[in-house]
Amino acid sequence: MNHHASSAFWDCYRKLPDSIQHLADKNYELLKHDPEHPSLHYKKVGAYRSVRVGIAYHAPGVEDGKSIVWF
Repeated sequence: MNHHASSAFWDCYRKLPDSIQHLADKNYELLKHDPEHPSLHYKKVGAYRSVRVGIAYHAPGVEDGKSIVWF
């Protein structure tokens, strides 16, 4: 599965605290290599996908063919 980030995603990402940005980067690498890792809580919610970044944050995405666009 390919992953792409929308411009809205990057706008939100830049507003996150540095520690959460670092965790998001780390979790993205984990998602690419092991999307079933339990710490990610990667799941399908209706037509959307969701992945957890720490306890208080998550990233929503939507499937677009063989890709997920995170927004």
